[in-house]
Amino acid sequence: MLKREMIPTWEELQRHKQIIPEIDPAAVIAMLRIKQAGEEIKQEILDVLQREHHLSDGKFCVLVVLHQNQAGGLAPSVLAEKVGVTRATISNMLQRMERDGLVTLEADKEDARSKKVRLTQAGNAFMQKVLPPHYLRVSKLMERLTGEEQRQVIELLHKLTEE
Repeated sequence: MLKREMIPTWEELQRHKQIIPEIDPAAVIAMLRIKQAGEEIKQEILDVLQREHHLSDGKFCVLVVLHQNQAGGLAPSVLAEKVGVTRATISNMLQRMERDGLVTLEADKEDARSKKVRLTQAGNAFMQKVLPPHYLRVSKLMERLTGEEQRQVIELLHKLTEE
């Protein structure tokens, strides 16, 4: 895996701070480390999913969201919002995933003009096969931190991203 070295030095940030006094070098370094760590972890996890299961990040996210919302299925627009992609993107993804037998698009029972996306039996079986080892890989990566450190990371990241 290629590693980017984009984190400026403390000295470099201090020079920028002379131009814009509001710059907080510690904040810049912390945020860039969070970003770098996230990219490295994501890449480490995605490499396995792509290599072993031919899953892109987007396709995996769609499958996870559908797996979590099996009861009634989801409208494609809701699925796009939950996954963080456009409606056009989700439409293309769903066509390929339907072709591959992982999802089905059915008329909504309450509104025949609308569609609901659901995992097929094959899609559900695929997720039952993929998710446990995926969560084990994530758990193994997090073993570098103690349980208390993991709770702190959860709290801090939640605090950083809550609106």
